[in-house]
Amino acid sequence: MSFPGWRALALVVLCLAAFAAPAQIAPTASPVPEGDAAEAVAAPAPLQVYLVTVEPGELYWQRFGHNAILLRDPDSGRSVSYNFGYFDFAQQDFLLRFVRGRMLYQAVALDGDADLSGYVEDGRRVWLQELRLDPEAVATLAAYLAEQVRPENRDYRYDYYSINCSTRVRDALDLALGGALRRATEHRSHGWTYRRFTRAYAQGVPWLYLGTDLALGQPVDEPLSIWDEGFIPGELKRQIRDLKRADGLPLLLSEQVLPATADSADIWPLPPDWRAPFAALGIVLAGLLLALSRLSELYPWGRVVLALSGAGLSLALGAAGVVLAGLWLGTDHAAAYRNENLLLLSPSWWLTLPAWIQLLWREQASTRVGQLARIGAWLAFALVVFATLSKVFRSFDQSNIEWLLLLGPLVLVLRLVLARRCVAEAV
Repeated sequence: MSFPGWRALALVVLCLAAFAAPAQIAPTASPVPEGDAAEAVAAPAPLQVYLVTVEPGELYWQRFGHNAILLRDPDSGRSVSYNFGYFDFAQQDFLLRFVRGRMLYQAVALDGDADLSGYVEDGRRVWLQELRLDPEAVATLAAYLAEQVRPENRDYRYDYYSINCSTRVRDALDLALGGALRRATEHRSHGWTYRRFTRAYAQGVPWLYLGTDLALGQPVDEPLSIWDEGFIPGELKRQIRDLKRADGLPLLLSEQVLPATADSADIWPLPPDWRAPFAALGIVLAGLLLALSRLSELYPWGRVVLALSGAGLSLALGAAGVVLAGLWLGTDHAAAYRNENLLLLSPSWWLTLPAWIQLLWREQASTRVGQLARIGAWLAFALVVFATLSKVFRSFDQSNIEWLLLLGPLVLVLRLVLARRCVAEAV
């Protein structure tokens, strides 16, 4: 990478890559051969069509659920699962594509029963929704899916929200329905956002929740249409339940859950409200820093602890800002663009590092170093003040009040401590 902090950037990108739809390593088991897949869909009239939805799992890459389209021949019992959620570590420039937001995912055809069994064995419930489709629609869908898994067509440019394994399934079904799914959902909205869904499904994995929420910018705070909500497999499943055909019949012919249990209710997570805990943590951290500042005036070891704490915080705040700027300006991760958290995590904190280092053995930083530190701290503080005031303007509408409540008190106290420890001369 051409900018500093690329290692930290890779970690944040890992957080981003974990959501929207679960990535899966390209299967080691042999997928259905291209010729066999084509043979399985050669006679479209008797085929049964299922939307397969897998519930979220415990692992971070399973948190958002998964889905696929399964075609089954009722006579032979043979089925093919068309799955758009695979990638290959052996892909050329895999890591570079991953960091830059240019991931290529694959569409694969798998043995249907084996694919379903794998999820059930992992302890995850699977919903099978059989769809009421005309023979012409089945033929259109089967031909499209068979074409997508050909080697020359299987790779596609992945985006966490707009082009993922669930949106590819949604688009395939909409094609078979002649656009009926989109027409029924694109002009309706719950007022929900990508961030709302991300927070809801990422909760329970702290590093995933915090990393993604911090790295996501303004684009994920726009209200979505119900059509857009189909990037979440569970939401697409609910849309299919409500859809009716042109003749008034429900699109959903039947639904079953594997394994069959008494509790087959949907999982519909709600986003947590972390404003109070974040505010409390910000106040506690600021209070501890003030206490260290007082101890540093009484004991030599207190000055060392204060200097190390201040340097660590300044280094972390600045590094986080560099990473956020890098995601915005140096990658194709569109969800990380226009990130207002940059106002809270200013790289200018790095200007204070020489002062913190001097304070390890001095009561006050030298004049030149102190001036540099004051400039960095004042700039960071001014950006936080601007971030606070900007909440009244519509153009600054990112949902990041939690981070403001956490980082605002900390930035204020850091600036105050540096002002006392640096030589107070005019810049």
